[in-house]
Amino acid sequence: MWSNIATKRNICWRDCAMHDFLNSTSHHSQEIVVADEYQSWTKHDFQQQCEVLVEHLSTLDGACVAFHMDNSPAWIALDLALSECNKIALPLPLFFTQAQCEHALSESGASWLISEAVLQLYPHSKTISVCGRQLHVYRLNGKATGYFAGTRKITFTSGSTGSPKGVCLSQATMMQVAHSLSQRLDLEKPRHLCLLPLAVLLENIAGVYAPLLSCGQIFAPSLHSLGYQGSQLQAPDKLLACISDFEPNTLILVPELLQLLVHACSQGWQPPSSLRFIAVGGARVDSYLLAQAIAFGLPVYQGYGLSEAGSVVALNTADGKLTGVGEVLPHLEYKIEHGQLYLRGPLYLGYLNGAQHNPESWLATEDLAKQDTTGLVIHGRHKNQLILSNGRNVSPEWPEALLLSHCGVLQAIVFGEARAHLVALIYASSQLSDSQLTKLVTQTNSLLPDYARVDSWHRLEHPLSVQAELLTSNGRPRRDAIARHYQTELTALYQTYTEEQALQPQIRLEKSI
Repeated sequence: MWSNIATKRNICWRDCAMHDFLNSTSHHSQEIVVADEYQSWTKHDFQQQCEVLVEHLSTLDGACVAFHMDNSPAWIALDLALSECNKIALPLPLFFTQAQCEHALSESGASWLISEAVLQLYPHSKTISVCGRQLHVYRLNGKATGYFAGTRKITFTSGSTGSPKGVCLSQATMMQVAHSLSQRLDLEKPRHLCLLPLAVLLENIAGVYAPLLSCGQIFAPSLHSLGYQGSQLQAPDKLLACISDFEPNTLILVPELLQLLVHACSQGWQPPSSLRFIAVGGARVDSYLLAQAIAFGLPVYQGYGLSEAGSVVALNTADGKLTGVGEVLPHLEYKIEHGQLYLRGPLYLGYLNGAQHNPESWLATEDLAKQDTTGLVIHGRHKNQLILSNGRNVSPEWPEALLLSHCGVLQAIVFGEARAHLVALIYASSQLSDSQLTKLVTQTNSLLPDYARVDSWHRLEHPLSVQAELLTSNGRPRRDAIARHYQTELTALYQTYTEEQALQPQIRLEKSI
């Protein structure tokens, strides 16, 4: 057992309303704070838009208000206004399936749903015009549940099943994370471009609250204008053009988007010189991909977080550091026992309709971690660790990250529990031929010990998706669901390998004659 308890600084962020939060930022009244692909708003104008929402929202009964909207300044204004009205915000990602939305609404007991879409399922109450958008308010038949005192946001952004748990967060926890991030980055007036859905907690906290605390400007174009359809990026040229046009200082990426930027650079795209910090999180990132990004002038840094901690837990700010997620944010304590990371401090209040979290207790993250000279190194999920039939332990994230470091390999999921070898399901760009993909797998295996190599693989015709309930809402694989869905293909991979093993002694014998 190895254990280390970090020093905790006495930083306390009071449970303020968002009106106080906006007033506390150092923007002057005529300074632009938010913008989309059509127009921008100064601090004064944006506060007026928030006040319009507060006037309408304050007339709504019930504690919880859900909203299902595309990225926009109106999304941000609604989020801030709900806090001002002491309402519980329940943001629903557009890529949620109808079943996932219904689950979240049912579990939360939300009284109202706000959407830009005209819906026939619920009684229409009113329409609010804000930041150039028409927001339709619908009455729900939700039955209020026993919310934890201080709950200001419920996020359904994680989970390995199709019905993830609702994580209840206080305003104090979210603001503390934003404050710590603002201090850690120490960027003055950053221009941040939102490339992830605002309903994903990471973009909400690190991409909106933290930059605003640093007197920054938020550019929140619609996901459609960035080239998204659902959770899939169908037109990457639009996203690249947006980065070039807006010239941001900061971005938040998942590894798949980082791979896109690296590939674009290899094809001649020039990232804007304005970029100063690109945070990459959501899954393990291989050092080779990071090295490629840095070589192309992309200032990339790994981070680590979880919803129960209000998104970000650690962030690497060391230049040229290719491994590790950096130091834990100063408001948290941490320790590592039996290889697993534990956290304590201002965390979540509890799971919706579950037991309350004791703030004095240690939270088991279920992530495998170790300490290095610059902070934490995350190896993978404890529950994902595979035990092969030879007794070897392998984190599938290891070979997966190496596979995903190759341009054109878009998704890779490795399996092998209780088996003699590892197999993989791979979704790759149509520009990669099967023979090219075979070479990339061989290259990957050359970097791995024999027990961690992918001995056989199957090429997927279609990408894994949130809609098919094969990915979590933040892009992580639902491994059990994937194994069930592709049971036939996985069985065939193991069968093929077994047959090859059976022939191997005969081949050796023939060679020895």
